Amino acid sequence: MTVFLPLAAGMPLPASPSFLSASTNSQTQISKVIKSILKAKRIVVICGAGISVDAGIPDFRSSEGLFKTLKRDNPREVLASGKDLFDASVFNSEHTTTLFCQMISQLWGLSQAAEPTAFHNLLRALDERGKLLRVYTQNIDAIEEKCGLSFGVPEFEDKRCKGGRVKAPSQPAESTCRIKERSLSDMNKVPGPSTEAPRCIPLHGTLKTLHCQICNHSFPLEDYLHFLAAGLPPTCPECTSMEETRQLIGKRARGIGKLRPSVVLYNEAHKDGEGVGDVVQKDLIGSSKGKGRSGADLLLVVGTSLRVPGTKRMVREFAKAVRSRGTGSTNVTSGPSSPAPSPRRSPSSDEEPAIKAVYLNLDFPVPTREWEGVFDTWIQGDAQVFAEMLHREITKETRAKEVAAEKKRKREEEASTSAETKVHDQRRPEIPQKKRKADTSPTPTPKRRKVALPPTPPKTPSPTIPTPKLYLRIPARSKRTYLVPEVYITTPAPSSSALRKSGFGMGQPPMTPEESPPPRFGLGTKSERKAARAARAARAAHSVPKVATVTPRLPEVLSPGSPLSSFDDEDEDDDNADLLPDSFVRTVQYGLRGSEG
Repeated sequence: MTVFLPLAAGMPLPASPSFLSASTNSQTQISKVIKSILKAKRIVVICGAGISVDAGIPDFRSSEGLFKTLKRDNPREVLASGKDLFDASVFNSEHTTTLFCQMISQLWGLSQAAEPTAFHNLLRALDERGKLLRVYTQNIDAIEEKCGLSFGVPEFEDKRCKGGRVKAPSQPAESTCRIKERSLSDMNKVPGPSTEAPRCIPLHGTLKTLHCQICNHSFPLEDYLHFLAAGLPPTCPECTSMEETRQLIGKRARGIGKLRPSVVLYNEAHKDGEGVGDVVQKDLIGSSKGKGRSGADLLLVVGTSLRVPGTKRMVREFAKAVRSRGTGSTNVTSGPSSPAPSPRRSPSSDEEPAIKAVYLNLDFPVPTREWEGVFDTWIQGDAQVFAEMLHREITKETRAKEVAAEKKRKREEEASTSAETKVHDQRRPEIPQKKRKADTSPTPTPKRRKVALPPTPPKTPSPTIPTPKLYLRIPARSKRTYLVPEVYITTPAPSSSALRKSGFGMGQPPMTPEESPPPRFGLGTKSERKAARAARAARAAHSVPKVATVTPRLPEVLSPGSPLSSFDDEDEDDDNADLLPDSFVRTVQYGLRGSEG
């Protein structure tokens, strides 16, 4: 079903076509259409003469269109309709050729004086927002170029024409493949090596150029405007130069062609039809690179009655293509079905399908049966009124984005400023602050409400297991005692005269050994020790009186088990009694002596 949406309030539902459905709220539905257009990313627009009427260029089939006015302005001519001047048979006679050239001259003047309309400016706004994929126009005035859209047909590189010559089916045998040999003055082509197609593609040619019917070279129409105003088709300068060259080298004459406006007439093929078809195919199925790599996602048909067979086919194909890429309506019986709804979202019966194909015109195209299920909605009204409504919504959305961008910029500035301040504070040395004196004034403490809690049962103490204590006993480090052997030699003290005779003048008496060594006694038992003391006393009695006796020196600290220690303890009294005066005894150490390690 196609939803009927009139721009004027109070318009009844037309009786034809029968597949139209009325909307409960037209303004709400129109707002949804506008949102769908703004939400789309790759819009394809197919427009006709209806968008240029407000620019001063008449359409073709209305009561004030060219077909009616041409017949009225030429009553003497046998014209069934002004359409006869847009047929390829116009070049069959000189009279109709003259009328055709004069009509083209007038249309060129109108197109030069025309200014872009609101709908043309809408196309530019969509292109600036990056939402416009392509504009296919049936107009020949080229006003789309004035509003800022790139205009023309890209060159079609035929793989069969790689340096060879092939015959074109609609041209004489002498015509060659001149894809790369065409003149640089071909203003209907896109200059430069860019491979991206222009934004606007003229389906029916343009008034900007003339081209030769023999060599197919193109020239600016403005340079030959005076010929057209006189009703005379100009001769081709390229063919004239070539003919002169052929005559100089002695070749036969080939003929000189006539220049004609580069406008596609009824019952003739488009001279750049291959290039147009290549762009249409890429926009339908998508291309490997560029803006339309995913193909069109919304179709907008504006200001055309859809009478031309080629345009009718394009509209049907694009309607199928845009539905196949969305979840919109699937009313096209021959088109591919829409994808299944997402399992995360259960489809409801009240959910409306997405709007993918929109037809905007005063009248619905005929025959109506050919367009059943092609369009989702028909907006009845003037294209300029709808363009102004859509342009207002674009302006609102742009302002909202600008406000959001400004807020975001301010937030970023504030964040950067705070970050800089934080870094500056971190780098600044900390100044010790004086401690404030504590306020000694009493502060009233808030009264707490006593809450009676239920008594808790006493906890039974768990039996504690005594932990055994561990004691470590570290013995004291005992001092080790070493015994050093000592030898005791007792000699009588020499006299001073003897010392002088002996020559010792250092104050030390010479050590004179005894004639016979004293007997040695063991010191193991008490009796042995007594015998030793008695022998020592006997020796002292026979020696010189006053002999110094030195007792053996024992260590100051003796170990508890030392035999010397026990010896001294037992006989301390006896030793003191038997000792001689020190002046009578001379002692030299030889034996054991304690030494602390």
